[in-house]
Amino acid sequence: MMKPKKNTCKMIFLMIAWIVIPLGMSAQINVIFDTDIGSDCDDAGAMAVLHKLADRGEVNIIGVMFSSNANRYGVGACHAINTYYGRPDIPIGQYMGEDEIGDPNDSYSALIAGATDKYGHSLVDSTTEIVSLYKKLLADQTDSSVTLVSVGHPVALFHLIRDPQGMDLVKRKVTKWVAMTHTDRIPQNDWNFGRNGTDKYIKELLKRWPTDAYFSGAGEDIITGNRKLPNTGDRNPVKAAYEFWPGNALKNGRSSWDQIAVLFAVRPEYFNIEPGCLRQNDNMETFWTTAIDPDLTKRFKVVPRIPKDTLEDTIETLMAENPR
Repeated sequence: MMKPKKNTCKMIFLMIAWIVIPLGMSAQINVIFDTDIGSDCDDAGAMAVLHKLADRGEVNIIGVMFSSNANRYGVGACHAINTYYGRPDIPIGQYMGEDEIGDPNDSYSALIAGATDKYGHSLVDSTTEIVSLYKKLLADQTDSSVTLVSVGHPVALFHLIRDPQGMDLVKRKVTKWVAMTHTDRIPQNDWNFGRNGTDKYIKELLKRWPTDAYFSGAGEDIITGNRKLPNTGDRNPVKAAYEFWPGNALKNGRSSWDQIAVLFAVRPEYFNIEPGCLRQNDNMETFWTTAIDPDLTKRFKVVPRIPKDTLEDTIETLMAENPR
């Protein structure tokens, strides 16, 4: 007879936590957001979620990084979204490596970046070099105060920790790295950690990364962007990203991989974590294993703990709320 009581109490606690914890006075975290915006619309949705969490005082966005040089207009899309949410001065970095990284097939960022009169932003296709900005932003923060969230290609992080000063800054300033990537046990040539020119960087990055790392692959079945976002104004660049994305995600919705990674970084109480390790095999495919490597820092797989419908409603609501 005691077991039902325990389960009931646990459920009540979780229901209260979903409502109360995000509204509490917990310490604001500092986030640098790294994206390949333009190849999919969930990047734009993730930026919307991040900005609305910032409006609630849960997060401080100290920088946005555009990790692709195959499509330079992601810079303008990021600046348009930052401007829409009243934060046009957030520093933006851009990958400028010699090798081509990212998807050259842009579905919406050029349309948004070029519409400076409509969205009120000023950056279009050029800004600060990404690794130098990472180092500057990290140097300006107190020790153990920064969370890195990457929802695109993590090549800049590879170059950052290859730089002796960059590695030292990551060790001192970063508490955790949250990355959206494939987390299944079946090897896959992952979009962020294998395709688009990234494969040759991943094995060393995973081996040498010096802080705790959290890998998030959930979100395919969490469909957002088609319920409340369509009701926002026409000067909303996030709405435009969903409308212009092939298949019209504004009408049909889109998976929420990137939003889940952001939500975990800021509201970890919505999730469980499972220890293990992300590996890359000789075919440049990544896969998750529950075997823990004692030579590495702690690695975890992120798994949602609250119902799918609750996650969808939370994300959709944050994406559709007006700027402060």
